Amino acid sequence: MRIELAPENLEILKKINQEYKIPITSLANSCIYEKLGDKIKLLKEFDLSLESDETELKIRLYENERKYLIKASEIIGINSLTGIIKYFLMNSIYDKRFLNPNELEAFIKFKSEINMIGRNFHQILKHLNIHKELKTDDLINTMQELNIKLDDTKQEIETILKYTNKRFKK
Repeated sequence: MRIELAPENLEILKKINQEYKIPITSLANSCIYEKLGDKIKLLKEFDLSLESDETELKIRLYENERKYLIKASEIIGINSLTGIIKYFLMNSIYDKRFLNPNELEAFIKFKSEINMIGRNFHQILKHLNIHKELKTDDLINTMQELNIKLDDTKQEIETILKYTNKRFKK
């Protein structure tokens, strides 16, 4: 493997190498390990690289089990029987669970709702700064709209967190 370093960084590594007689590769590795810290364990746990050999696994299912898995795949948002089996298998093995497509979509919607609320607040502040006057009716209407959106978002957050916390408990 070949890695390009910025000339300044390479000079620093060479000086340390000459002073302490530590190979440049070891210095680079120790810098990487120090920077990653606990994330290395997470990376090792989820080492799902496609470079490894593919193993074929055959599973025998009863018809009612197959139907159950197909229904579960429709609910979860994974479109194949193989995919849903992999999803369930991986979630039963790893401590850090995988999120399914529907959960990811819920988090994305949640993020966009929060962004929308922030934009509304920004609009109000911009309007106040430009016009220096306040129409109470407009402000009350806007605050009521924001309050409704905040209530909806709070409800979504509670639902998502309850569901996610249930999933991650063992």
